[in-house]
Amino acid sequence: MSENSLRVLGTASHVARLLGDDDVVHSLYGPEGSPVYHFLTRYDEADAEAMLRVAKDRKGALLELACGSGRLTFPFLENGFDAVGLDMSPHMLALFNERLTEEKEEGNDYSGRVSTVQGDMTSFELDRKFDFITLGANAISYLDEKQRASLFASVRGHLAEDGRFLMTLIEFPGIEERDEPFETQAVVATGADADIPMLLTLLDFVDPDESLRSSNFLAQRVEDGTIVDTKIFTALSNILPAARLRAEIEAAGLRVLAQHEVVSEFQIQASFAIKPEIYLLETTV
Repeated sequence: MSENSLRVLGTASHVARLLGDDDVVHSLYGPEGSPVYHFLTRYDEADAEAMLRVAKDRKGALLELACGSGRLTFPFLENGFDAVGLDMSPHMLALFNERLTEEKEEGNDYSGRVSTVQGDMTSFELDRKFDFITLGANAISYLDEKQRASLFASVRGHLAEDGRFLMTLIEFPGIEERDEPFETQAVVATGADADIPMLLTLLDFVDPDESLRSSNFLAQRVEDGTIVDTKIFTALSNILPAARLRAEIEAAGLRVLAQHEVVSEFQIQASFAIKPEIYLLETTV
């Protein structure tokens, strides 16, 4: 969906026009959006906890696809895994490495057990096998069907015998019966002492007809009690039924072993007209 990555839908599109600045809309995963995404998701560990429950007492090598700032990687490191984090965004990988430094300063030195790779999760070649490959945060929804098939093929080529590919997805139950778009809004504020103090307004729009979700954060940066800058950080994703993904995974030569429900305390999405459900697909070769 790269060609539509900065397409903004719903209320956020009206706000963008109101602001009247061609430079107001930016990717949530770009140089300015990455710290916002990191702030919002760093402590949401629901999918990491679900994946570690599947791993149980097993240890080994982990590959986190679309690793971002390491939201899944670090819990696995804490539980004794070695890890590789792969991401396309150099800005996200910079945050990952900053977090490695923070962990080392706090007495957790993972430098000999983890590395990062800047690369495309839909097509990668790392010349090794992994016991676990993870893809969290509903990242699969940012890919089209051809890209998903390529990702599953790359996963199959890197998954060890009896290894596990663990992928989370968000599903909107009954959305196929709904004609009208719906939207949720929420406000999140950083602390006044944050590195980048700001007021964030979530404008999250779902269009059942196009099967698209437009997640937008209106970010107002604050200095000395005054708003000094306003931007919209956006991400456009597909709405994918779990059954469709399971079929695509099987077609790629992988086997779906289980579909686990994930319960998250991250309440920013709680006011949707259709409450989204989060699942973890457990897959092997």
